[in-house]
This record gives sequence, structure tokens and C-alpha cells, in this order.
Amino acid sequence: MSFGVSQRAVPETGSQPADPSGVPDNTAAPHLQRVIGVTGLGFASFNSIVGSGIFALPGMVAALMGPSAILAYLVCAVLVTLMGLCFAEVGSRVTESGGVYAYGRVAFGPVVGGIAGTLLWSANSVFAAAAVANFLADTLAVPWPIFEQSAPRMLFLAGLFTLLAVVNIRGTRLGARFSVATAVIKLVPLVVLMVAGAFAIHPQNLHWSGMPPLKLIGQGAVLVFFVFMGVESGLSASGEVANPARTIPRAVALALTLTAALYIGLQLVSQGVLGPDLATAKAPLAAAATAVFGPWGGRLLWAAGVLSATGYFAGDALCSPRIVYALAEAGQLPRKLSAVHPRFGTPAVAIVVYLLTCFLVSVSGSFRQLLIISSSGTLLLYIICCLGLLRLRARNIAMAGEPFRAPGGTLLPLAAAAIMVWMLTTLEWKELAAATGLVLVSAVVYWFIEHKRAEQVNR
Repeated sequence: MSFGVSQRAVPETGSQPADPSGVPDNTAAPHLQRVIGVTGLGFASFNSIVGSGIFALPGMVAALMGPSAILAYLVCAVLVTLMGLCFAEVGSRVTESGGVYAYGRVAFGPVVGGIAGTLLWSANSVFAAAAVANFLADTLAVPWPIFEQSAPRMLFLAGLFTLLAVVNIRGTRLGARFSVATAVIKLVPLVVLMVAGAFAIHPQNLHWSGMPPLKLIGQGAVLVFFVFMGVESGLSASGEVANPARTIPRAVALALTLTAALYIGLQLVSQGVLGPDLATAKAPLAAAATAVFGPWGGRLLWAAGVLSATGYFAGDALCSPRIVYALAEAGQLPRKLSAVHPRFGTPAVAIVVYLLTCFLVSVSGSFRQLLIISSSGTLLLYIICCLGLLRLRARNIAMAGEPFRAPGGTLLPLAAAAIMVWMLTTLEWKELAAATGLVLVSAVVYWFIEHKRAEQVNR
């Protein structure tokens, strides 16, 4: 059955394409290997979600909403639950590498797929990674002011992205294991603060009276949304996932459950321990840790911030280059970007190009600008995925056997899309300009590419 897109089979680990005589063809082009399981994909997605934002977010939301900030988290928890179900079903139906790019391309064709791919590798991946890189450099500059200087800062960022490239080129298993290790390491101090801090909460600090205005809740939800986004980055490695119809839904559930529980718990502890002081704290979690544990608690959370950013990069470097690989494999970027390393079986060229782009953006953009582009662009990207699920269902597309079926029927993706449209309406036009520009430029470019391709076919 043809869906109008490339559905080249990806052999299982260790397999070799065979000629008609049954003799393995050892000269065949290297291929991606399906070696990522539930734990690897789940923690890669968790790493992609939990970056550096959570270390600053509790104070930002408290300054906007006070103790009622928990409502913003609940809105996002509902949204990511709906989106998680959408991603689980779409990911079990479309098992090619590229994540949301592949979902958009299979559902709507190459032009919409190209728009989704552009948003995915730019707004959702490159700009977010560059923002986290700047946060990491700023965090290191607290004890070591040398990182405030442009040359040492640039050398550090160059070394960081070079290390990530080397680790991920040498093998998908190695990159996945590194991602799991950093996820576990960074999770421990956050969980310790959440559990121990629960016993230091002052109940009056959590009291709030009256429902805040709906627009204020929406604005808070937009802030919180930035730290929830990222599960789709893990799904970009779908072409290397073993048994995707089973693995992807379980990995999505693992990542989102861990994330929601962690974020809500940390916000409640920070608000309950610090009270009104939370709104003015420059390092909210470090301040809460200092109040709970003493001075060493602040140092612990400083280290946790560094580990969190490192873990984010581990997951991002594993998954996001697969977006570039998928675009190139589909002919929407130069074919050389889809080259697979003959020894390690990884998309080496895509990894290098992606991480080089992250480095260049990280040394040229401001933290706030990158966050705004990343957040608004990702909301648009998620809307494509929600509507794509309806299209995939209508066309009965399932590339790897019986797919996971999310409950709720048509209401599920429509409800998720409606929440995201509402959140976008709370932004200023100038905050939407960059993401909207990416969509319009991508639409024109990919329409032109497909138009030229169709002309060549018809000749």
C-alpha cells in the first residue's frame, strides 16, 4: 500500500538485505538500527522535556499568578496528557524517523511535512537547545566568572557540542545510555527537594482566594508550556525504535508521568516553603533548597541545574538530528545529510550539521528571544500533529501492525488543538511573528520544491 511517501523498510538490528538467492548483500548501504527500547526512548523524551527551565520557572509563574500558579500547571498537565495520547497513537501509526515531521508528511503531504520539519528542527530543537546552552554557560559563570567573557564562553560551547557529536556518532546505543544516565542523575536532587520540602511547607503560603482571570491563567500556561514541551523530540528517533507500536505509547506515558509529577511537586514545595519571596527569587529552586537544607542545599541545586542542562543535551543530541536525517531522506534537504556512518550505523552528517547549527545560534541569540520563538513555534507544531491524527485515522495508516488507539475519538485531538489556539491568543503579535514567519517561508519553499519535482516527473 502506498501513502505517497517513502516507506523504505528499516531492517532489524544485525540484519542484512539479501539478494534473490538468499545470500546476504554485504555491500548494501548502511542502515539505521532498531535498538531503542521503552526505557531509552522514555528517558530520552524525559531529558528533552526537563531542561533548565524548571530551575527558573516557579518564580516567574509565582510573580504572575501568586499561589494560584498551580492552575497554569494543571492546564498544561491536561494539555500534555491529551497531546501525549495523540503522540502515542500517531507514533504507533507512523514509524519512520523524523517524529512530528514524518507525521505531518504522511498525513498531509510533503509541503505540510516540510513546515512541520522546519518548526521541529528550528523552533522546537535548535532554538530551545541554544537557549539551554546559554543558561548552562550563565550557570557556570556564577562560580567561574570567566564564562561571562565571550571567548571562553564560545570555546566552552564549541567543546560541548563537539563532545555531543562524538558520543552520538559512535553509536545510538551509546547515546541512549548516556541519555538514561544523565536523566537519572539529574532526577535525584529534584526528587529529594520535592520529598523533603513537602515536610517544610507552610500551608498558609499555598492559600489563594478567588479564581484569577482566564487570560491570566492562559498567560501562565504559556510560560509553563515551555518546560513541558519536548516529548516529540524523543519520537524523532522512531526509525530506530524496536517494536514501535508497543514501545512508543509506553515511552510517552513514562516521560509525561514523570514530568507532570515532578513539576507540580516542585511548584508546590517552592511556593509552600518560600511564600511571597518565591516571586522575587532569582534562583527559586536553589532558594527553596537553601531554606530546607541550609547553604549546601543551594549548592546541590546549582549542580542539579548543570546536570539538568547536560541531560537535556544528551536527549536532544540523540533525537533531534534524526529530523534533519528524515528531511534529507525524503529529498527535502540535500541527500548528503541522510548519509549513515558505515561503521557505527548512525546519521553522522545530520548529527554534525544539527549540532553546528545549535552552536551558531547559541552564540548569536538572547535567552528570552529564543524561548519565545521556541514556545510559540512548538504550539503551532503540536496543532499540526493533532490535526494529522484525524487524517491518519481517516486514511487508516499503520506502518507497523495494529496501532495504539487513543480514547476519546475525534474529541481528543480537537480538544488539544483548541487549548493550544487559546494559549496562542494570549501572546502579543510580535511574539508570534518569528514562528509565523517560519511557517510562511517554509510553505513557500516546500511548495516550490514539490512544484519543481512534479514538473520533472511529468516531463
